[in-house]
Amino acid sequence: MPDIQTTQERFDDLYITSSEIQRLLKVDRSAILSARRRGMLPDAVMVRGVRAYIWERKHVAPFLAAWKICLASRRGELA
Repeated sequence: MPDIQTTQERFDDLYITSSEIQRLLKVDRSAILSARRRGMLPDAVMVRGVRAYIWERKHVAPFLAAWKICLASRRGELA
């Protein structure tokens, strides 16, 4: 039987939300907004009618990896 993904699962596989980025990197919303303004994140998809941003995972992944290393360095987590 083929593996059937729900619409939500397909969305979660393709996109990442600002809330998920916050949890992943342990940063607050203002850090996400600042990173967007400074070009540390690619352009987001803005959801009309709500204040939400989403990114295609494949496009934002390199940005998040670099940001994660920066944060780990600042937090003294790199040894």
